[in-house]
Amino acid sequence: MKITDSDILKIVFSLIFSSTIATAWCGTSDRDSSPGIEIALKSNLLHDLAITPDVGVEISFKERYSVSLEGVYAWWGCDTEHRYWRIRGAQLEMRLWFGDKISERAMTGHHIGVYGSLHDYDFEFGGKGWQSPHITYGIGVNYGYSLRLNSRLNLDLNIQIGYSSGTLVKYKPQCGQYVCTDRSRHRYFGPTGVGVTLVWFPGKGNKNNPNRGL
Repeated sequence: MKITDSDILKIVFSLIFSSTIATAWCGTSDRDSSPGIEIALKSNLLHDLAITPDVGVEISFKERYSVSLEGVYAWWGCDTEHRYWRIRGAQLEMRLWFGDKISERAMTGHHIGVYGSLHDYDFEFGGKGWQSPHITYGIGVNYGYSLRLNSRLNLDLNIQIGYSSGTLVKYKPQCGQYVCTDRSRHRYFGPTGVGVTLVWFPGKGNKNNPNRGL
């Protein structure tokens, strides 16, 4: 049986998801020896500026570990002018936090992570289009640093490097039709994302308080 890049990426993504859930389960089983669980909501401001709404949630446990799930969705188009800006997808990441800041405040300071992602898209400008008719899969690593802004807000700066694979269709709108000019297997390794992410810890008083010991 032939195993394709897509099959490999599906397997890796499944392993990342399974290990994340398993670690989270283990991390919540010994609450007497570790801080409580904190939850943060977040949005990558760079995606928002690109008119691509981005929403995520991150859950910390065992002080130095967290699980992050982010989703993007944009479905803008103008048929009369043949312009499309469409993308949807999600990314799951397991993070390890290190340095002195994490002992003072949840999800603050240096972090590294491993991620898996699923996306599809359709971009068309100036008489040319690029489309992923099926899911494009990605895996990789992430490094970042999260700064404390106030009692409930952080700013997370991060960059990720990884590998992605999916079908890429290039097309041109002609005479009311979309004509395919090229179809290929897209494979890429290198920088896959940059984040300037606003992080919010919802709650009042000590409820979901990110500051350790407060």
